[in-house]
Amino acid sequence: MRGLPRGARDCIVSGMESLISFVRRALPWALLFVGVFWFSRNVKPVATFAKGERLPVVSAELSDGSHFQLDGAPGQVLVLNFWASYCAPCRFEAPLLSAAAAHGVRVVGLSVDSANQSELMRAAREFGITYPVGRSDEALMQRLRVRSVPTTYVLSPSGTIVLSRVGAVGEAELDDALRAAKRRG
Repeated sequence: MRGLPRGARDCIVSGMESLISFVRRALPWALLFVGVFWFSRNVKPVATFAKGERLPVVSAELSDGSHFQLDGAPGQVLVLNFWASYCAPCRFEAPLLSAAAAHGVRVVGLSVDSANQSELMRAAREFGITYPVGRSDEALMQRLRVRSVPTTYVLSPSGTIVLSRVGAVGEAELDDALRAAKRRG
């Protein structure tokens, strides 16, 4: 800066002071943003009922007119899935759950939508759902503390939870849970 005229030096110094002032004001906000972003990426929602526990009584009318009742041991491997028509991860996992149902696993999907029966069935067809579906009422959602969809539970025939998952279940995770549920009988 020695060879620069005094006006140019003053302009550069003023610009540097402005930049330093801006960085001092913006840096805490930038760090806060990065911290919140990092924290939100590393925090995963957890289902209320954990592996090894049992679900409380679950009762719902299914779209085919039958009634689903869980009040203890289902007697066979059961996948209970809470889903919604607006849920992209639910759309992703529906074919995996349908494939499990096609292989003899009892799968029941309970929608948290307030849609009527025909809208519910239309959404199920769009998702490729081939297993029985019904609607979860507000009381059931509160009792099971379902706060986010999808929420999936895999139960052994004796009724203990083998998989407790909020968010889309992956193929390997579902396969492992189904094998573990069959072993526990």
